[in-house]
Amino acid sequence: MWGFKHGKTLSTCVIRFYSTSNGNPLKVLFFGSDQYSSHLLSALHSLLRTKDIDSLQVVTRSPKSCGRYLSEVREVPIMSVNDSLGLPPVIKCDTRSDLLGLIDNPSVEFNVLIAVSFGKLIPKQLIEKVDGKAFNIHPSLLPRYRGSSPIQYTLLNRDEFTGVTIQSLHPTKFDHGEIIKQTAPLSVQEILKLGTVGKFDEDVPEKVATLMDQLGLKSGELLQQMIRERDFKPKPNPNYEPSLAPKITTEMKQINWKNERKLRLLAKNDALGSLYCYKLSLPKRKKEVMKKRIIFPELFDLNETISMKPGEFKLSEDEKTMIIQCIDGQIGTNVLQFEGFALEPVPTFVNRLNKRCGKMNSNEFL
Repeated sequence: MWGFKHGKTLSTCVIRFYSTSNGNPLKVLFFGSDQYSSHLLSALHSLLRTKDIDSLQVVTRSPKSCGRYLSEVREVPIMSVNDSLGLPPVIKCDTRSDLLGLIDNPSVEFNVLIAVSFGKLIPKQLIEKVDGKAFNIHPSLLPRYRGSSPIQYTLLNRDEFTGVTIQSLHPTKFDHGEIIKQTAPLSVQEILKLGTVGKFDEDVPEKVATLMDQLGLKSGELLQQMIRERDFKPKPNPNYEPSLAPKITTEMKQINWKNERKLRLLAKNDALGSLYCYKLSLPKRKKEVMKKRIIFPELFDLNETISMKPGEFKLSEDEKTMIIQCIDGQIGTNVLQFEGFALEPVPTFVNRLNKRCGKMNSNEFL
């Protein structure tokens, strides 16, 4: 589970302060779910303590089943952060009907909507209720990387810069609102040097976690600035080329050694985590050749001068590293996993290949 380190928490009763800022007190309805949105919630909580907003209510999604055979139920990260801050119990909304029910809920007062990584469109009826104060915070320099996976595409494309955008909520399209605030371009490499500040599940790639954390903190600062200045007016569109960052699929994690370039594979590993390919197998007592999945948790760059065809592999001199040929060079790994078996160091994996692959055993991946 992932979370922040906090000091003392406030009481678990309804939290309400009265704003000393100009204008009407801001009653925020916050829609979020993941680690990134949790940073924004913490930033809003700070504004609650300084009386820049009057009230704060979190709306999130129900936990999802995950893991093998969907046997594990994983609570959304923002739940634990909400509880640690002593905020009112979250409201769970999974359908459009649930969201529309917020309008007539007498216990929910709001005049500001903020949605961050919520994963569902906020209905037009809710947006119209807040008189132009409906916002989304997105970890990219919009209109670049509209979609659910901007951080992953930043790494996939080996971008030099990234950033954060606050936009108005669009009632029918994700990430098509007007730009309210946007950071200057931020160096990806400088951000990655900062590391993470929270705890992430093991399946979250390290660089994704770092960008999620650090851009989350930067997003919180930008949101606080917007609210303290009451700067809600749209700005001219920036000169960034529009592009998409659609949902990451399992198929994107597959390696095709005959087509893969080294730097592209390393970028995929950074952005998507464990990658996989296939190997032919025909063990004893089996009549048909099977394709078995081979999983690579981590890959690294190598500068070998050996000559192999794409997909071929050999061991390093110390036999601890597997050297695999791409179309333009070699990459290495020290651990990998054969389908149906545990993660293994390279020597163990290689020693067991003959038994697992039988007559189809070779020093080649598909």
